[in-house]
Amino acid sequence: MRKILAILFFTVAVYCAAQNNLRLFTGTGIPFTVYIGDSAVNKKPEVDVLLQKITKDTITVKIEFTNKLRTTSQIFLLEKGFPAKNKEFKYLVDIKNEKVRLTFMATEVIRPLPSPLVPEKPIIDTSYKINNNLLGHYCELKDGKPTYFNNLPKSGDCVKPMPALYMTYANYLIKKAQTEDDRYLVIENTCMNNCLSVSQLNQMLIHINYEIEKLKLVRFAYFHITDKENSGKLDSTFKLESSKKELQSFIKSSGEYKYSSGHSCAKASPAQDITALGEKLSVYSNDAERFIVFKKLYPDLCYSSEDIRQLLAKFIHDREKLDASKLLYHHCVDKENFLNIADVFSYNTSAAELKQFVEKQK
Repeated sequence: MRKILAILFFTVAVYCAAQNNLRLFTGTGIPFTVYIGDSAVNKKPEVDVLLQKITKDTITVKIEFTNKLRTTSQIFLLEKGFPAKNKEFKYLVDIKNEKVRLTFMATEVIRPLPSPLVPEKPIIDTSYKINNNLLGHYCELKDGKPTYFNNLPKSGDCVKPMPALYMTYANYLIKKAQTEDDRYLVIENTCMNNCLSVSQLNQMLIHINYEIEKLKLVRFAYFHITDKENSGKLDSTFKLESSKKELQSFIKSSGEYKYSSGHSCAKASPAQDITALGEKLSVYSNDAERFIVFKKLYPDLCYSSEDIRQLLAKFIHDREKLDASKLLYHHCVDKENFLNIADVFSYNTSAAELKQFVEKQK
């Protein structure tokens, strides 16, 4: 009797421990519904569906897109042919040649949420220090992460460069940045949200090591420069003759650059260009790689709010969606409709943060 109980206990323990998750997501931007048998997993069509606490090694799902394309597939929740425990399996649901296809992308360990979810208030009250992070109208720091204010004139060109104090704030954030990418983002946001003198731009460019990145930043900032008569001095931080020639070529033909500045976006880029960008993002298996590529490619185009919605659907997690949406705001041609993209987020807190960001840009 004891042996039977022991075997039963062991079987139940293994059964419970072998729970896995299955995440189905699409890079097409077309929402879909997942069915197990005749029961729908998600009540309304979504682009990212999570099935939790799966105890079997195989599961049969039916997927139906809102455009009526559908498929029924058997998915194996195995790692190299062996049963897995506490893993999340990620599958890309794609449409090619009017057929639905599932592609395995990755597995991740399921990590439980911290408990308690909200830490207890510290004994020492640090609330004043936490809230005292407003750097003028340059940016606001929340948990060490800057949210930038838009200081560009609502009409007309830049006439007066940003205050010297803003340059001090920018230098503070640049020195605080841990990586080359972080430094680039500080300077990029400063260029997109402020009027600059040539001298101010050069002071920031010295912190960038790669000249191709410097050229990108000049393209952002050039349309916000107040003393274009001094633009010949912009090559002072460049060392390569080829870079200097490309810079001079850009300055001479700056009027022909249609998408050089997010502030100057008046018309969305052609649909095929937006689609091509989305296809490049869909190739990558995780949001980290996808976001790195996105940051390099997005500045060359202008977007409608609907274009932005489709691109954000390429990302799985709210974190990357939120970071990408803040960058795309400056390239949006219909900013009055921008907050309509909020339904791409999984959490209300993400939509609320985006709303706060937009309010700071007005």
